Amino acid sequence: MARCVGVDLGVDCVVASSSVEEKAAITINTNDVSGRNTPGFVSFDSKLRHVGVNAHGRLMVAPKQTLSHLALALSPESLQKRKEAYQWLFPFQEDGQLGPVSFDGEEFAVRPCGPLGVLLRTLSGYATGSEKPQQLCVAVPDYFTDSELAVVLDALHLAGLKENASLLRHSAAIAAAFVHSQGGNLLPEGTDERTVGFVDIGSSHGTVSVVKFVRKEEGEVGAEILYKCSEETMGVQAMVNCLLKEAVSRIEQKHKCKVKLGTKWGLRLANEVMHALKHLSMLPDAEISLEAFLPEGPEGPEIDIKVPVTRKVFETCAEAVLKRLKEVLAAAMEFKPEAFELVGGGGRIPAVQTLVKEAALEAPVRFGLDGAGCVAQGAAAHAAGKRVLEPLDVPMAGLATEELERIGEKEAKIEATHSEELQRLEKKNALESYVYQVRDWLNGKDGSLLNPEVVSPYLDKVVLWFEDANMAEEDTPFQTYSDKLQEVEDFVKKEGAAYFEKKAKDFEEQEKEIEASAAAERERRKELGMDFDKDERVMKKEDRIRLAQKNKDEGNDMFKAQKFDDAVRRYKKAIEHVTRPEVVSNLTPDEAEEAKKIKVSCHLNSAQCYIKAGEAATAQQGKNAAEPFFKKARTSCDDVLELDAGSIKAIFRRSLCYEKLGDLEDALKDIKKGLGVSPEDADLKKSQDRLQKLLNKQKEGQKKVFSKMFG
Repeated sequence: MARCVGVDLGVDCVVASSSVEEKAAITINTNDVSGRNTPGFVSFDSKLRHVGVNAHGRLMVAPKQTLSHLALALSPESLQKRKEAYQWLFPFQEDGQLGPVSFDGEEFAVRPCGPLGVLLRTLSGYATGSEKPQQLCVAVPDYFTDSELAVVLDALHLAGLKENASLLRHSAAIAAAFVHSQGGNLLPEGTDERTVGFVDIGSSHGTVSVVKFVRKEEGEVGAEILYKCSEETMGVQAMVNCLLKEAVSRIEQKHKCKVKLGTKWGLRLANEVMHALKHLSMLPDAEISLEAFLPEGPEGPEIDIKVPVTRKVFETCAEAVLKRLKEVLAAAMEFKPEAFELVGGGGRIPAVQTLVKEAALEAPVRFGLDGAGCVAQGAAAHAAGKRVLEPLDVPMAGLATEELERIGEKEAKIEATHSEELQRLEKKNALESYVYQVRDWLNGKDGSLLNPEVVSPYLDKVVLWFEDANMAEEDTPFQTYSDKLQEVEDFVKKEGAAYFEKKAKDFEEQEKEIEASAAAERERRKELGMDFDKDERVMKKEDRIRLAQKNKDEGNDMFKAQKFDDAVRRYKKAIEHVTRPEVVSNLTPDEAEEAKKIKVSCHLNSAQCYIKAGEAATAQQGKNAAEPFFKKARTSCDDVLELDAGSIKAIFRRSLCYEKLGDLEDALKDIKKGLGVSPEDADLKKSQDRLQKLLNKQKEGQKKVFSKMFG
């Protein structure tokens, strides 16, 4: 199915899309490991080229082969400017080429547009598979120069995506996401314009903008950016570097050593500082801790470091960054926005939130947009035709046609080598996995039917062959592994024919039992007069799990659009897929764990939908109208706790439901239960204090009533 795709191009990349038929239903597309964020990394490894998450995993193993933060390394100026800030370990040339890298026995430098093209094609593929998108919009950081934009266009050309592609600034994508999320509530009847501020504190930059939304004559919504300031010095990385400098100073003073940044150890320390900053977003203090931090050598033995930090320490270190943000917010307030929307990972930092709230004065500060996905969602909305702001008019000052053709030929060669090596390794792994599988069969039920006296010695010989193939000077070809796998399969099937016959018979009987059970269930429903849609499709368990994940993601999108009824229906569908008898009875341990995660997530999200619906009902119709929603939310939390008794979210939400239903004692019991699981949780501690005060007040009131009755 053709799709309109939006890509948030940054340190971490996010993809969102909608079908051409349902352009308003925008979903976040997950990557190879079911994550939303994909690192903008490409890494070279013998005959393989890794992209995204796999490339990020090689950063500490092969730092000079791993091109990190690709979106920030597109021009000679940006390379020199950002090398120290991001501690890039890969080499680069004065003319802006990256490397040299080693691939298939050859060393060469690459133009940034080459690996960036691979990254963009991979990201687009998360939404469309092997097909090209109907329309593609790539959202780029606001501070990108014309030369960097030209590299992005060259990359799209190399990826075969340029024809239907457009570029949009992050700030414009956020405005488009806001219009999409608000729908008809943005400009209700009688309102022709609104002015809203946006504060995006992302990984590489901070952007503050003020946007005026207006109703056009044809009924569509248009926008005008009244104010915008985007600077790298206001991003999370700038704050991390401030805290990193403090950590380095303390380590050097305490251990009398020299900490060298721009090394593996410097990068390890920077990553730990980033984690500490995330902790400080939730807790008042944190610890920067690393074991065996420095290598043993002339500068001393390995040392373990522990650097305690607090929010106060961080705010002192990042004083210049926060001061600049305060100045920019003051300038934005000159345009009198009615509210501020806070997005980006840095928006969770308490000091940032405080600055925004202080600057906003009476204007509310909201978190209505998906902080991590809204840029991609806005880009997808733009690709689908919701063009709130015009795309970038990019100058055509990229590489010459001849140079692009040369790079394209090189990229095609790299891709062909990568694909061939991937197929070879997959066949090699298939052979190894089959040997392990047969050994499991031999040790399992009915293993004696496999003729173990013959098959076991044969497998031992196959293992020796496999080891020799691994140690050969030349790579063992794909066809050799393929032929060997076929030989092993044929031998095992021949010698263990009785085993496979029994397995086929068992499977047939199981299918009959499932069909009989389904028929009985249909008959029962018919007798009871139950008339509702039941999914009778015969599907593989893998497809059921995939559909469950899809329904869950759809539910999340409905929730963000505040369509709570629709969201709950999607979550219920997801749960139904992974609780069907024929699925549950055949799940592997890994699949069972994945199914459990889906059920937990859907029950949790359903609870939140009911809570939101209950709060809306309370505001509009009173407590009595809200009671059914809070009871349903409580039941959903119960379902979660049956699956995961230590789920803090479920405990917290169930406590809220008890409170809304007037049962303060059970609400407090749940909070205490949560503190038993997570004693340092600040939100739970606050809730405990608040509920205890409410309960004490309630009891005092009851005492007064009783004293009047019996006094």
